[in-house]
Parts: sequence; C-alpha cells; structure tokens
Amino acid sequence: MESVNAVLSKLTGLSVASLVRLLCTVVAGIVVIKLLMRAVRRATARIGSLNPAVSSLICKLIHGVLYFLLILVCTQGLGLEVTSLVALFSVFGLAVSLALQDSLANVAGGIFLLLAKPFAPGDFIEVGDTSGTAVSIGFVHTVINTVDNRRVFLPNGFVSKSRIINVTAEPTRKLEFTVPVSYRCDLAAAHALIDRVARADERVLRDPEPFVKVWNFAPTAVEVLVRVAVRRADLADVRSDLLLAVKQVLDEAGMSIPFARPDAPLIRN
Repeated sequence: MESVNAVLSKLTGLSVASLVRLLCTVVAGIVVIKLLMRAVRRATARIGSLNPAVSSLICKLIHGVLYFLLILVCTQGLGLEVTSLVALFSVFGLAVSLALQDSLANVAGGIFLLLAKPFAPGDFIEVGDTSGTAVSIGFVHTVINTVDNRRVFLPNGFVSKSRIINVTAEPTRKLEFTVPVSYRCDLAAAHALIDRVARADERVLRDPEPFVKVWNFAPTAVEVLVRVAVRRADLADVRSDLLLAVKQVLDEAGMSIPFARPDAPLIRN
C-alpha cells in the first residue's frame, strides 16, 4: 500500500515541463507501437499454417507487452521508481485475477484449444452431452450448432477439461449394427445373405473388408454383427439402405426377425 501511495504522490507533484515530456513520450511510443504491430501482423499473415485465432492472440499479447514497456519508459523518464509501479500493477493484477478467476480459466482453455487444435470450425464434435458442428473457438466460449439447429455457447474451461470426440476428423467411418435372426432359421444361410448384402453396396469400402460374423446368442435371437467402412458423407445413407436391404432379403427367404413379446397374464375372478 505504501508503494501505491508513493506512486500517487509522485504523479500529483509533476511540473508542466514534466507533463509535456510525458505527453511527447506517450505520443512517440504509441506511434512506434502502431508501426511495430503493423509489422507483426504482416509477419503472422505470411505464416499460412498459423490459425487466425492464434495469430490474433499473438498480436494481442505483443500489443500488451509493448504498452507495458511504454509505461515503464514513461515512469523512468519522470524519475519514478519502477519497483513502485510494479507493486502497483501487482496489486491491481491480484484483484483482477481474483474477480475474474472463471473468465481467466476460460481464456486459458481457449489458448489450449487454439494451440492443441483438437477440432476446427466446421468439424462435427461431441463435448460432454452436447454434439454438433463447431462454429468458432473464441477466447472465452466455443460455439456449436446442434443437429436441431440450436446454437450452444460452451465455456472454454469446460471444453478443454472434457472428453472431445471429433467425429469428422477422419475421411472414413466404421458403420456397425447387429441383425437379430430367429433360432428357427438356417443360421448359415442367414449369415450368407447378410454378408452378400454388405458386399453388394458399392459405397462400402473394400479396404478393410466388410466384417459379418455371428456374434451373440441373445435371449430371443442369434445376433449377426455387421461392420463395414464407408466414406464419412455416406454414413447415414448406407446405414439406412443396408438395413432395408437386409430386411428385404430375409423376408424373401422366409426368415423372420424376432422381437421380445411380453406376456400379460389374464386373471379371472
């Protein structure tokens, strides 16, 4: 507190000449900072692989550092002790950090997301219970558009600490579903029919090969697991078409897809 009072007492006792020197120093410093920042922006713009948000962050940090140095230069020119000014900034910084603790955590999370790049705008991601298309990564919030076209703002601190699933990171996806087959059916024939359907679709990739195996003996049916690789854009259409085709070939072969039937006992008085 004594350091703060010392700085304030120095400022109130300045002469007109000192104020003129201070003004000239500030004006010259601002001009130099603008020229330096113009050069920094041009340099970061030449780096094609640099994320625009990261470039903006770098410029803002350098901008803040340059103004802090300008303040130190002005302080020394007026004969003030730098240690007193540092103490003043320390007290102010402590107060701000305590008041904005959550916001600073979100800013730190935003910096982590921009540097680690677990996803980019346009990717379909899952964060906690929220899934949708990433719109932007800001310094405080990550903006996501959900499938039903709702815009969600997630704090970066929460996003950086959560499990992030990037659905669109890879060009291909694995499509997987099970087909229940009645215990009364010819299991080998049913397996062959399902395998033929999986391989007949031209959108199903051949590397890796389609995987069709008898997988489980469930209480009401034998489950056949189907796992194929498709291009990411074809996932929904291929899934729907394969399910329809499997149902059609099983019906044509007289093979039923069983389902659980609850028994409701009738009690008569």
